[in-house]
Amino acid sequence: MNSITRTAALVIGAVAMLVAPPVAMKVLSGSGDPRLSVGAAPPATLVPGDVRDATGRMIAGAVWTGLVSYDPRTGDPVMAAAESVTSPDRKVWTVRLRPSGRFHDGSPVTAGSFTGAWTAVLREGWHGARMLTDVARVRGGAEGLTVKDDTTFEVTLDRPLAGFPALLGDPAFLPMPEGVLRSRDWASYGRRPIGNGPYRVTAHGPRETVLERPGARTVTVRSMPDAAKQYAAVEAGDLDVATAVPPDRHERMDTEFRGRHRILPGRAATHLAFPSWDDRYTPAIRHALSMAVDRRAIGEGVLGHQTTPAGSLVPPGVLPGGRDGQCRVCAHDPKAAAAALADAGGWKGTLTLWHERGDAAWVEAVAEQLRKTLTIDVQPRSVDAGELRKALDEQEVDGPFVVHSTAAYPAPVAALRPLLDARTGYRNGYVTDLIDQAESAASPEAGVTPARLAESALLRDMPLMPLWSAHEHYVWSDRVRGVTTEPFTGLLLARLSLKD
Repeated sequence: MNSITRTAALVIGAVAMLVAPPVAMKVLSGSGDPRLSVGAAPPATLVPGDVRDATGRMIAGAVWTGLVSYDPRTGDPVMAAAESVTSPDRKVWTVRLRPSGRFHDGSPVTAGSFTGAWTAVLREGWHGARMLTDVARVRGGAEGLTVKDDTTFEVTLDRPLAGFPALLGDPAFLPMPEGVLRSRDWASYGRRPIGNGPYRVTAHGPRETVLERPGARTVTVRSMPDAAKQYAAVEAGDLDVATAVPPDRHERMDTEFRGRHRILPGRAATHLAFPSWDDRYTPAIRHALSMAVDRRAIGEGVLGHQTTPAGSLVPPGVLPGGRDGQCRVCAHDPKAAAAALADAGGWKGTLTLWHERGDAAWVEAVAEQLRKTLTIDVQPRSVDAGELRKALDEQEVDGPFVVHSTAAYPAPVAALRPLLDARTGYRNGYVTDLIDQAESAASPEAGVTPARLAESALLRDMPLMPLWSAHEHYVWSDRVRGVTTEPFTGLLLARLSLKD
C-alpha cells in the first residue's frame, strides 16, 4: 500500500469511527490498521520475576532489556543491558552495566535495580526463584548479591557455573525500578509494568496488551487462547501474527501460508523415566520399550502436531553444542523391539505407566503401542502431582513414570542436569562427574564435550527414555516483515515491522 492510499485509509477510518464505531473497529483490524497485532494465550502475569508462560516471555522480551539476550541464529548469549559479565573462577561473577540505562518512568537502571529485583523474586517466592536457587545456586540467596557501585554488582554462586552469563537472559533476572521495589505494590505493577526495553506497556487487560515505542508501530498482543481463531483471523486479515496453529491446519500451513510460517524448536522435553529400585527394568528392557514407541505417530495424532520426536536427550531448541540423532533406540523399530525384549528374557506381569492426569491421552496411546508391539499387559495409572512425588520418594512406583524437563539456558548441560534430579534413583558417578565438569568448564564451549559424553552414557543406561520436545508454530500475514523467533524468548516483538 503506498503512502497516499494508506493515508486515505486512515482518514476514512477516523471518519467512520465518528459515525459508526462497529465499522471503525473493522477498519482498524484490517489491512489499513497502522498497528501490528499478535494473537496469543493470555499471560499469567507481567511481573518479570514471576513470568511463567510463553506469552509472558514474549512480552517481557519487548518491555525489558535484560543483562543478556540470545542470538536467534546461534542461541549464544549477547550482552544487552550488561556491558560485561566476567569471572576469574566461574563462581564469583562481576556484572558491569552499560551506562545511562533508563526505565520508562525516567528513573535510572542501576546495579540495585537488578539485585533488588532478584531479592524480591526470592522473598516473594515467585516462579523465577528456582532459577536463582536451584539453577544459578546463588550463595545464600540474596546474601550472594553485592552492589559495588551504581553500575557494578557481584554475584557469588555455590559452585562454578560456566553458563551463568547465558542464564541471565531469563525473565527471572530482569530489573525493576527503585520506586516499585520500595512500594512492593506488585498488583499495580503487574497491571502496568515499567520496564527498560524498547517497548512500554500503555494498556494491559484481559483482552489485550498494548505496547508502544517511539518511532515504531504500536503492537497489540490480543488474548486469543484458541489456535483455530488465531489462524482464521490471520487468514481473514484481522490479525498479523498467530503464535499457534490448530492441528487440523498443520498439513496445509505451507500451502495456505507459503513462505509465511515457521516451526520453532523447543527447549522442553518429555520422558518416560524408570524406577532404579525395580530390578526388572534392565537397560535391555528399557531399550526394547523405547524402540516400541512410535513417537512420530503419537505427535501427529493425539498430540496434534505440537511435538518433535526425540533424537537425543537435548531438545533441538538448545542450539549451542546441540546435536540430534544420538539416541539410536529412539527410532521406531517394532521388530528390533520385540527381538530385544525376547533376548532380555521377556516380560511377565503388568507394566504400569504412572502419569499425572493431564498426560492421560498420550500415555494411553503409548500403552496401546507397547501392547501391540510387545504383546504385554500395559496399564496407565493416573495420579495427581503430590501422589506421584510421594510414591517416588517412598519408592512405591513400580513402572515407568512421566517426567517433563526444560533447559534453563542454552547449553547441553542445562538439559541434562535436571535429568539427574528426576527421582529415578539413578546413580552413576561417571555421569555426575561429567555434568559437573560441563557446568564448571573454563567456557561454555569447553563444557560441550563432557556434556556429550554424559549424554552418551545416559542413553546407554537409559534411566529416562526421551520421547519428544514441544515446539511452537507461527503464521503471519503478507503485510508483516521481520518475523524472528528464538527458543528462549519466542517471537521477538521488537523486530516486527510492516511492509513498506
